[in-house]
Amino acid sequence: MKLNKYIYSKLKDDDGYYVEPTEEDIEDWITEWYNDTFKDIDDEDKPRGPPMWLAGSRWYDRRRRKIAEAKAEAEAKDEA
Repeated sequence: MKLNKYIYSKLKDDDGYYVEPTEEDIEDWITEWYNDTFKDIDDEDKPRGPPMWLAGSRWYDRRRRKIAEAKAEAEAKDEA
């Protein structure tokens, strides 16, 4: 199944109404589609994860997350 058809099918719930997905929902759908479509070359039973440019955490997301964690840790130390 093509990716656009897969995502379009996920946009409708069981009653046929459209849902408003979050960015994380769409990334999860892309990952599910990729794992169903492409298999690992060495082991056909094992799914191959999507490339970083398509889905998954990126280095700049990790940097933002680490900065936020450090700020939260500093605030917790200040409160204690």
